[in-house]
Amino acid sequence: MAASPKTLGIVICNYNKGEETLACIESVFRSKGLTAESYKLYVIDNASTDDSAVRIFDEMTRLKYHDRISLTVSSEDMGSCGGINLGIKQALHDGCEYICCLGEAVTVHEDALRNMMRFLARNPNVGMVGGKVYHRHMPRYIQQYGISIDFKHFRATTLYADMLDDDTLPNEVYCDAIGACGLMIPAATVKRAGLMPEDPFLYWDDTEWGYRIRQAGLDVVALGNVLLYHSASPLHHCDDTKANYYLTRNCLHFFMKYTRPEHCMKMSIMMLRSVYESFYLHKMGHAHNMAQSDMAALLDAAYNVRGRAACNRILDNDENGLGFVSFFEEQEAVYMEEDDPFLEQVIRQINPNIVFMQLPSPGVVTIIRCESILGIKDFSFSIDFSADVVYIDKGYRMLATREDARLVKDYETNLQTFLYAMQPAILRRIEEMRGIRL
Repeated sequence: MAASPKTLGIVICNYNKGEETLACIESVFRSKGLTAESYKLYVIDNASTDDSAVRIFDEMTRLKYHDRISLTVSSEDMGSCGGINLGIKQALHDGCEYICCLGEAVTVHEDALRNMMRFLARNPNVGMVGGKVYHRHMPRYIQQYGISIDFKHFRATTLYADMLDDDTLPNEVYCDAIGACGLMIPAATVKRAGLMPEDPFLYWDDTEWGYRIRQAGLDVVALGNVLLYHSASPLHHCDDTKANYYLTRNCLHFFMKYTRPEHCMKMSIMMLRSVYESFYLHKMGHAHNMAQSDMAALLDAAYNVRGRAACNRILDNDENGLGFVSFFEEQEAVYMEEDDPFLEQVIRQINPNIVFMQLPSPGVVTIIRCESILGIKDFSFSIDFSADVVYIDKGYRMLATREDARLVKDYETNLQTFLYAMQPAILRRIEEMRGIRL
């Protein structure tokens, strides 16, 4: 059943991704259950430095779709949340009943938009819905299927990440947030819970939005019959430290802001451990700029710096990840201690000819997966080094050399010194920010 006129507003925020934004728009045009009169696209060009806006305008004019699209070109970078909110405001002004936010690097299945609208119409206590987001380059593997905010370990978990979709997953996942790359909300949700928070500027804005919607008494649901495809690769290399800075700063700020007072002591330790782990891993990888980014994000969170980062906070990304790539380019065969189909696919993309052995073999490297290489306590080989064993953690970092092993041995001592120096400052900042006594 087609939607009624002016029912749906679709917001797409573009930044230097004209080709991908056009692919996203074209996937919307292929959607079923919508008529040309039932929806409108609000494309916000967030001060792109390339010709994205011109390309989008020219292509829509050529296809005679310009009447379906409102293209707004911002003169300044408002961050993803600022661009999305600008589009949401335009959709609300035009009377749209539902608003869908799509990432520029996402394409939607032909039934996705219709299925989200139907679910919201039938479930008035649901304030936000999303779907299964797949890796576009590995379309059987899930990138995300909802977000869970974990106040026990003080992190946000992307649910079902990198899992093979084998039809055993639930049809509906009640969660805490949905990634802004593909979500839909009723206009009533915005009136009740507000727009997406803008002070994060980038990252964690959608997570905090979902949390606020939950606090307003509404449910957040990811739907199994809503399929989206995202072009980002797990080995994608950013040109600068922007993602690392904002992810770290905004994660810290979120938990400093929302953690219950009686848990703030534990939170401060766990969050500082997380930042120092990232710093130490960057140090191990000789990524000086990325290590600086970790510390800058920590200090800015401690001093309540919000919004767009100062220019000296964003540096060139010197974490090239080439060690992981070059290592597997050189291997003819490997043995994995435990089956990991997703990692196997990643390695095969690097080296299509590599052989995965069924049993350990002399001269063939054994791969052992771990949560973090810094958490390794009981090595199955001498701590000094073994050329036949490598550890690979969730961030695709490897322990493979004698120097790596030495740094891992020293990590815990260095961590304790860092915690002793930094925890009092974080606790003081929480007290000032929230007007509480810890």
